[in-house]
Amino acid sequence: MLSTAAAPSSPVEQLLEALDDLRDQIGGPYYLDDVDGRLEWPDRGVYFFFSPASNLRSAPAQDWRLSRIGTVGVSQGSSNTLWNRLRQHRGNVRGKYAGGGNHRGSIFRLHVGRALIEKHGWHEQYPHWGEQNPDAATTAVREQEHDIEQRVSEYIRELPFLWVDVPGDPGPECDRAEIEANTIAMVSHYRRSAGPSDLDWLGYHSPKSEVYQSGLWNVRHVSELYNPTVVDRLSEYVSSTNALAHQSRI
Repeated sequence: MLSTAAAPSSPVEQLLEALDDLRDQIGGPYYLDDVDGRLEWPDRGVYFFFSPASNLRSAPAQDWRLSRIGTVGVSQGSSNTLWNRLRQHRGNVRGKYAGGGNHRGSIFRLHVGRALIEKHGWHEQYPHWGEQNPDAATTAVREQEHDIEQRVSEYIRELPFLWVDVPGDPGPECDRAEIEANTIAMVSHYRRSAGPSDLDWLGYHSPKSEVYQSGLWNVRHVSELYNPTVVDRLSEYVSSTNALAHQSRI
C-alpha cells in the first residue's frame, strides 16, 4: 500500500515557513517608511527584505520572494546596531539631504542605485556613484547625487521586510553570521537554471553578475553551499523575538 504522507518540504520552503511564523510573531511586515529609531529595536539581529511583488499580508509564504538578507555585528568589536543598519538603508528623513541618503555607507543602496543608473542610462549624470573617495569635492558630489539617492530611498522604503532578534557578542562565528550566510546561499539563484519569477525586478539591471544571477541585492555568499539546519537555528530565535509597538499597514 502506497504511503499518503506528504513529501518533506525543501529547505527554501522550510525557510519561508519560518519567516511566515516570524511575520506573525512580530506583527509584520514592516516598511522603512513607517518606522524610526524611537521603537525599541533589539541591539542586533538579522533582517529579510522581499521584492516589491511579494505580498506578505495575503499571499502564501511560498509565493514570497526574498531580495536582500543582512545583519550587523559580525566583525570583531563591532558596535553597530540593527536599527542603525536599517537607518543607513532607509536614508535621511530630515536635514539638507532629506529624502536621500548615503550609498557609501550602505551596500544595499549602492546596488539599487547602480541598477537604476543602468536601467535609465544615467552614467553621465552620476559619474562618481560607487566611488568611496571621489576626486570632486564631497559636497558637490552629494548635491549632484541627491536626486538618485532620493529614488533609491523611495524604492527601499517601500519594500516589505521582517527582522529577527539574534543577540550575542559580535564576531564572524556568531549565530547572526551563520544565519545570514546560509539563508543567502539557500535562496540564491546563482548558477541555477531557473531564476526568480518576477521578471520586472529592478536588480536584473544591475551590472553585478552576483546580483542579477542570484536574484538578490547581495554579493557575498550567493554562490556558496549552505547548511539546511540553519532553519532550525533561525526558528529558535523567531520564537523568542518580541514585536515592536509600531503601526502596521492595513
